[in-house]
Amino acid sequence: MEKICYITATHNKVCLSGIGLEQEKAMMKKIFLMYGALCALLPLTAKDFFVSPKGNDKNPGTNQAPWKTIAFAAQKANPGDTVKIAPGLYREQIVFKRSGKKGAPITFEGTRGKDGSFLTIVEGVGTNLTKWVKAPEIAPHVWKTDLKQRPDLMMMDGKMIVYINKSTMALPRMKKLPDELYEELMWSSFGPACKRCPGFDLLSLKKDILFRHRYFGKRKEMLWPTIGNVMSGWSNGKLYIRFADGDTPEKHTITASFGAGFTLDRVSWLKFSNLHMRGSRYQFAVTARSTNNVIDNCLLMHGGARVRIDRGAKNTTIQNSILTAGFIRGDLFQLRAAHDMRGGVLYQVFKFILGHSSSDDIGVRDYGTGTRVLNNVITQGLIGSDAYGPECEFAGNVVMNMSSVGICTGPLTSGKFYHNLVMNAAIPLRVHALRHERGKREEYHFRNVFIQAPHDGSQVYVHCSSHLYGPDMVNFDKKVDSKKRVVYTYKKNPPAPVDPGKIFNYHNTFWGGSDWTPGFDVGYLARRFRSVMPFYYVNNLVKGCHRWNPDAQELQAGNLLYGYPGAVNKNPMRHPHMKKDNLLLSESQSRNIWNSRKIPGLYDLTLAKNSPAIGVGIDISKPFTYNGKKFPAFPGFKPGYFKGKAPAAGAFQEGESQQFFIDLYRKAQKAAEIIKNAK
Repeated sequence: MEKICYITATHNKVCLSGIGLEQEKAMMKKIFLMYGALCALLPLTAKDFFVSPKGNDKNPGTNQAPWKTIAFAAQKANPGDTVKIAPGLYREQIVFKRSGKKGAPITFEGTRGKDGSFLTIVEGVGTNLTKWVKAPEIAPHVWKTDLKQRPDLMMMDGKMIVYINKSTMALPRMKKLPDELYEELMWSSFGPACKRCPGFDLLSLKKDILFRHRYFGKRKEMLWPTIGNVMSGWSNGKLYIRFADGDTPEKHTITASFGAGFTLDRVSWLKFSNLHMRGSRYQFAVTARSTNNVIDNCLLMHGGARVRIDRGAKNTTIQNSILTAGFIRGDLFQLRAAHDMRGGVLYQVFKFILGHSSSDDIGVRDYGTGTRVLNNVITQGLIGSDAYGPECEFAGNVVMNMSSVGICTGPLTSGKFYHNLVMNAAIPLRVHALRHERGKREEYHFRNVFIQAPHDGSQVYVHCSSHLYGPDMVNFDKKVDSKKRVVYTYKKNPPAPVDPGKIFNYHNTFWGGSDWTPGFDVGYLARRFRSVMPFYYVNNLVKGCHRWNPDAQELQAGNLLYGYPGAVNKNPMRHPHMKKDNLLLSESQSRNIWNSRKIPGLYDLTLAKNSPAIGVGIDISKPFTYNGKKFPAFPGFKPGYFKGKAPAAGAFQEGESQQFFIDLYRKAQKAAEIIKNAK
């Protein structure tokens, strides 16, 4: 007869019935081992603690008697505990030293309103500046006040303002102020030949000064209204501020901020949610040896980066959050068109003037390992994300209104970038610093939608200056040609070649972009290195350009190239393999690619019933051979993902809905309202 075992618990004793004594001892041993393992994972006394501006750190931290500061709570909370933070303003900058455990993180949870507004605000300590006096020795409408330490960030009425970087402020003044601003006055390198406009001269520019740039064509834009008519700088113990419209500092709350907001210092298993973080150099700084920390459902504003993740940090997750520069004229980042180049002015200001150094504004600056950036809205700033770390995942995000780059990868990037909506960035995707370091580089970009203005902006740009920087320099020969131009050529037998890695771009949809910039071009690199480049560009739907060269990379096939502009229509096959390996459409033929359903704020990029994009691709869900070369299956697609004999080019297959990306866009619109109404 089969025995039946019953397990019952009576206080501290576990009783087993229906088995022998030896079996009972063995079973008891297993149970207590399992119990011990469970206790290690799950705390027996997880608690909720409470923080309120009306509290006191001498209280017990209960709902009825809360603590006053998040910093005190961070010293007391144990694994599994939740710190619930009441509405209000907390002027704190905290270095977190205590860790949670796997399955039992320490959670810091703010409060949201019914409309989604963020009610728990954590702002850098900062200094509200007063005692302003006029500074006529600089220029009219310039004011100054004493400030011993150089700040990291300047804000006015809760918004970030232009703050001139240290090197520019240190330049000697010009003998004569320029009548117009132009390119070299903004970006020229520091040193003996520097032509950059010095900081004190920037503060002195006339209120109606115009900005011209080769990117703008014949158009010029006014500087001061584009930056909110205010600019600041620090020098020798004094903070200077200029109001071009004649305003005065006493009418505003002007704050100088220092340091990072929350620093995660070698800690693990911490979670932060529903917090509005602002007013620091970095809202979150994640140091090396910090692991498995989560930033969830937060609003992050201001600073050089909303989140900075150092090399050596592991498995940081940023999800469901809003990241923005919070600039005083954030509304102008979206203006990037031939008739209005104020977004281009902001690009110059943010890249070359503002902050600590060039390119000093980034949503997520990631050098960590295993970073996951998921389902966020990253908007209004210079760069959406520097995804420079290995084993990263960047998915389900909206990246929009970036005056420079949407997504930027680096020499050590490895990971997957998929299901992202990237809109209105000067360069939606930048493959940066090819061959600049030694290490594994392997990127997979798929099922993304990139949307530009119809005739403005690039799409994908590959950057490589390894002949000037890094370990690859020794592999180049430097010559001067007959026109006295310096030419760098890769040696036939390079002594120490740098592995360029592998970059895959497949099943993406690129809409719009300028008529003269290629959707993807690495031909110039193939000529420089005298070798095929490690790019796999397959099944994309992209605006074409006559400079494309399939022979320049490992695989460029199955793409549909649409909308050839102007004279290129007459001869769209500049390279003999373009038509053989890809489908090329003239501008008139391109009108039948997509459906014409109107979607507020978006284009309908689902494929029309008879779209020429249908059936032109390669099945990348399984190993395949193309032009005699064998390729493995690409990640992200299961067999049977398309109808018919071959897949369609682009992010969408025949009959597939765009609803996922519509929902992303609506989420971004809601985020814009939250940013606009943030207190």
